[in-house]
Amino acid sequence: MPERPATTPIVLSLATAVFLWGGNNVALKQLMRSWTPAWTGSTRFLLAGGILMGLLRWTPWFGRIPPPPSELRRALWWRGGGLMATYIVLCNLSLRFIPASHFALELALSPIWALWLESGSHGVRDRLRHWAAAGLAFSGVGLLLWPALHHPDETRWYGELLGLASGWFWTLHSRQGKRLAEGWSGTAVAAHSMWRAGVLLMPIAAFEVLRGGQLPPITTQLVGMQAYCIVLGGVIPFTLWNQCLTRWPVSRVALFGNLIPGSTMAWAAIAGFERPSPTFAMSMLLIFGGVVLGQWDWDRTFARFWMPED
Repeated sequence: MPERPATTPIVLSLATAVFLWGGNNVALKQLMRSWTPAWTGSTRFLLAGGILMGLLRWTPWFGRIPPPPSELRRALWWRGGGLMATYIVLCNLSLRFIPASHFALELALSPIWALWLESGSHGVRDRLRHWAAAGLAFSGVGLLLWPALHHPDETRWYGELLGLASGWFWTLHSRQGKRLAEGWSGTAVAAHSMWRAGVLLMPIAAFEVLRGGQLPPITTQLVGMQAYCIVLGGVIPFTLWNQCLTRWPVSRVALFGNLIPGSTMAWAAIAGFERPSPTFAMSMLLIFGGVVLGQWDWDRTFARFWMPED
């Protein structure tokens, strides 16, 4: 019988990633006021991937990790770097049009996407519960979209849809990251996927620069925010996340994404960049309720009350 992984280190790792990603979302929102989506994503992942590759090669921190097997190299380009590149472009595009807290709420739907993708291994009752959970969670998204549809000058509804799409690709990336790391290393998958994502985005970034006629503005504040996104929003949390994916199911790891909206809103409020919208709290409750309904082991919970004692 396989040894059950210790829960506390995994929970602490995921909590750290969630906290850091909250600041990352706020920093990205500010970067999108001045920089373009592919330029920001490409430079971020090239540098973050380079740092991680250097740590893997020249430090003993992650143990001795062999180079990727030949059968993994092509998969790392498209199932690793390709999905990561798509996710970050959609993420950055959505942040040009919507608040960082809204984006974080839409990313919090990842456990619902993961449950749907895993539903083939569940019975009819569980699948019905997952559909009910999805309905509850998507009602929270509908609450976010309602003001955008009625007040298009204040909030852009297509930004919300881009946020939903980025959450879907984040789930696909997490699933593929788990598969690629089987028998290898979650940290190595993160490192190789990052620099490949940066390379794949380079042509689009070059097009953005040529179209604008000049490089994006370089200021101390913007460089500092990008540095945060590279190290504290990239190297550290992606490494922690991918390592946890090797120990837990994707849907269970993704559950911690529901804490990112609160982390993002706290960072934004402290920095003075954003105030909660009137629908934010209710949307977060509905989405979180949907995820709890879908993820919670209800049979085990209620068994304590109805199972006869020996």
